[in-house]
Amino acid sequence: MIGALWTGISGLASHQTALDNESHNISNVNTVGYKASRISFADQMYQDRIGKGSKVLDAEKLYVQGNLKLTGVDYDLALSGDGFFTVLNTRTSGTSENLYTRAGNFRMGDNGTLQDAAGNEVQGWAMRSIDTNKDVVSTNPNVDMFTNDYTKLLTSKVVSHSNYIETITAKATDYSQLAKADSESVFSGAGGKSKSAKISDVEALVSSYSSWLQKLKDDPDGGSASSTAQISQINFKSYDKLDNSAADAVDSGLISKEGDQIFVFIDGNKVSQNYISVTASSDLNNDGTTDDTDHKIASRIETYKSLADKISEIPGLRAYMAAEGSTGTDDVLETDDSFTLSTSNADMIKGIIQIESLVPGETFTITEVGEISNNNTIAGAYQTGTAAVQGTGIGALESARDALSEAISGKQQDVYTTADLELAGTIPYEYSMTIYDKELEKIIPVPNDNGVPPQAVPITIDPTNGGTEATVDSFIAAFNTAAAASNPNLLDYVEALNINGNLVIQTKDDNFDVEFSGNMQSYNKTMLTGTTTSGVSDTYADSVSSPDGAKDYVYMYELTDGTTGSVTITNPADWPAIATAINAEAGLTADHATTTASTLTVAGLIASGTLYEVDTELSPLDKNNDYSGRAGAGAEFIELVNTIDQTTTQSSLQLRLDTLGISDSAFGEFSVDSAGVITMKQDGAEFAIGQVSIALFNNNRGLNPSGDNLLAKTNESGEPIYNLNNDKTAKIEGQTLELSTADLSESLVNLMVFQRAFEANAKSITTSDQLLNTLINLKR
Repeated sequence: MIGALWTGISGLASHQTALDNESHNISNVNTVGYKASRISFADQMYQDRIGKGSKVLDAEKLYVQGNLKLTGVDYDLALSGDGFFTVLNTRTSGTSENLYTRAGNFRMGDNGTLQDAAGNEVQGWAMRSIDTNKDVVSTNPNVDMFTNDYTKLLTSKVVSHSNYIETITAKATDYSQLAKADSESVFSGAGGKSKSAKISDVEALVSSYSSWLQKLKDDPDGGSASSTAQISQINFKSYDKLDNSAADAVDSGLISKEGDQIFVFIDGNKVSQNYISVTASSDLNNDGTTDDTDHKIASRIETYKSLADKISEIPGLRAYMAAEGSTGTDDVLETDDSFTLSTSNADMIKGIIQIESLVPGETFTITEVGEISNNNTIAGAYQTGTAAVQGTGIGALESARDALSEAISGKQQDVYTTADLELAGTIPYEYSMTIYDKELEKIIPVPNDNGVPPQAVPITIDPTNGGTEATVDSFIAAFNTAAAASNPNLLDYVEALNINGNLVIQTKDDNFDVEFSGNMQSYNKTMLTGTTTSGVSDTYADSVSSPDGAKDYVYMYELTDGTTGSVTITNPADWPAIATAINAEAGLTADHATTTASTLTVAGLIASGTLYEVDTELSPLDKNNDYSGRAGAGAEFIELVNTIDQTTTQSSLQLRLDTLGISDSAFGEFSVDSAGVITMKQDGAEFAIGQVSIALFNNNRGLNPSGDNLLAKTNESGEPIYNLNNDKTAKIEGQTLELSTADLSESLVNLMVFQRAFEANAKSITTSDQLLNTLINLKR
């Protein structure tokens, strides 16, 4: 009978535990993600086949799917299926451990990370830090993230690769407002475009870029090859050959009067230009007179240039007057010829126009070229020198991107007219610039002395060609010679061109987006007249008996072997001092003789030389702001690629876009897809910035409840398993919470059952007590 007492006590204890468990279920009936638990009873040991009561074998969590409730709260997440969110619990001791939960009532923490209600940081595949050298393409070296200035969203796509996810986004400043028409007086026939044409070019390239990005999204891990832009040439056969005699000016064509026309069919559309009659201002065919032949040459050139300008207005095309390279000198188009921009009359009269597609991989078709006069038509020639080639994958996308960024930004073009240069009386010149060097990633002066910091060392330009009249062409020749010898090589950054009689200094193709600040200066100086005997001497006679001691003297020379150099004499006392200074120069000798005038003779292997009397001060020459600008729309472009690497270990998920280096504006519209990919939408662009990971366990019931809706792994549960892209795990529902699986009605029924069982066990104890009391009373 005493044993029955202990049996009853075990029943009381086990059912008390069951009552506690059921009360816990009831208390968590509204706890998000709570999984109800149940008690597993077992009978106790036996003696003589009689059991000794009950015990609680296990209090197990039932990992069944809870009902989902749509909350509309951005950061609320629910799991539909097997798996657990992972959170990092940082303890005050500094150690940390990963815990697991089904409760998805998350939030953005003060530090920008995704956290649970207790402040534990949600774990997943975080966004890789942005490498500004590899992940950002910007036409402004000072900008490596999106700012409020970039108001034009060009395109944005999330591309899922086999083991990483990337977002490719491109924006621009407002090119529709910033675009400016190229000056017709400077850039006619040289690829010049109107404002509307520049905007149309950008829009055509945006369409191409977006199309290639969509193709990459559809086939993210395919091959890669760059695209090639088409380049074609057209040629009109009616031209006057420019030669040294009037007899060689051959009129071989039709157009010669108003009403005549030249035309070309591009993609089935006729582009035509009526004959433009102008008056020549100089002797264009070098016959010694300016006559009707010269007027006709000038008129035809103007007509050709105007047709090129019309072609340049077609979206996605650029046309310019071209000269044949060294392999093509017969005025016949051949595919192995090379063609370059030229606005010299000798080249333009040949009627060769080069047409380029600005959209890589896009083909345009020329079907007819010709001239019309008095209902007679003479056919011209046309060919495609470089065919359009469509690339694939990331290579094609990069080709489209580079073309787009160039159309948005464009080469910087500093224009100096002949009036701006003051060629007649301000020679030689000095030129230097400051420019952003992409390799050094900083602005430097070019040329410079290689000091720390580097100091500008301007090049000296002598466009007089040994004393002859200075021209834009001689200026460019002298510029290129001096620039090539500078350190760093100035020609690595910019090039000088003669475009319609104007000096244009512009960035090169490989650094079109770089901005520079040119510093052109000229001396207040006088060129002293001399007599040059090639290979023998230069003789200069001045009308004064001694030089002006307040001025410098510069002797610039070229030897017969091509060597160039200069000697500068600062504040000389007399002509012998100048001769002495020149004598110090290798290969040169100078003599001074005094007669009625001072005479300086410089001997040696002189091909040409020039002596200048120079004021000590330099005068700046400003570029022409009316004509200068950028060949593109003059706006700024930035492409940013941010990547989620799914091969990395788990880490906390940062949500602030400024902390991530994507935008200077921190917040966006948060959302999560079914695979756990977190996106932040800002100003129309959607950035994939992380992926919530879902942990799987071999034995969910082996997890150890830790409070605060958290579970800890145990040896029984095993280590968490993470599948790439959360494959074969629960699906994540955004703006949704999983409700508690505690069933209130079932728990209340269980309470009554356990209560009755408790009472019955108590009754067995009282019954045993009464029996014991009866036995005791028998002794009395």
